[in-house]
Amino acid sequence: MTIDIVDDGVQPSRGSRSAAERASSSPGGRTSLAEPTLLCALATHPGHGYHLKQAVEEITQGLVSLDLPGTYRMLRRLEAEGMVVSSWASGDSGPQRREYALTVLGWELLADWQQFLARQRRACDLTNSALDNALVIKESLPSSADACSGQAANSGGGA
Repeated sequence: MTIDIVDDGVQPSRGSRSAAERASSSPGGRTSLAEPTLLCALATHPGHGYHLKQAVEEITQGLVSLDLPGTYRMLRRLEAEGMVVSSWASGDSGPQRREYALTVLGWELLADWQQFLARQRRACDLTNSALDNALVIKESLPSSADACSGQAANSGGGA
């Protein structure tokens, strides 16, 4: 199963990948909420990786959970793409930590994710409504309809 991404004509700035391109680059067209949630965490809580990991989990009430190595890999990739910038900050105790913040491109990507996810939410709402309607239809069918589905499975021929 694949998810078709409809191009709405909005072009990403400066050759960066759009949210739709980023979402569809994962196997099977599955969309991960890790990147947009991490960008949201950076917008509201710039800081070091562990702090951002915790912020993602707090924002999503634990529904999106990042492992620490994955968080740092994503931050390094976003930094290489110019979406975030990092600097060394001295801590009150312990070693220095690399702190991350959004760049102008990162803010643009965050806005692009918001538009993309709003379209995805609309598609999910419409699909969920269609599923509700289909299940209502199934409940109104006579029980013989279930027998028909069994007959279809058994009518493959054979002697």
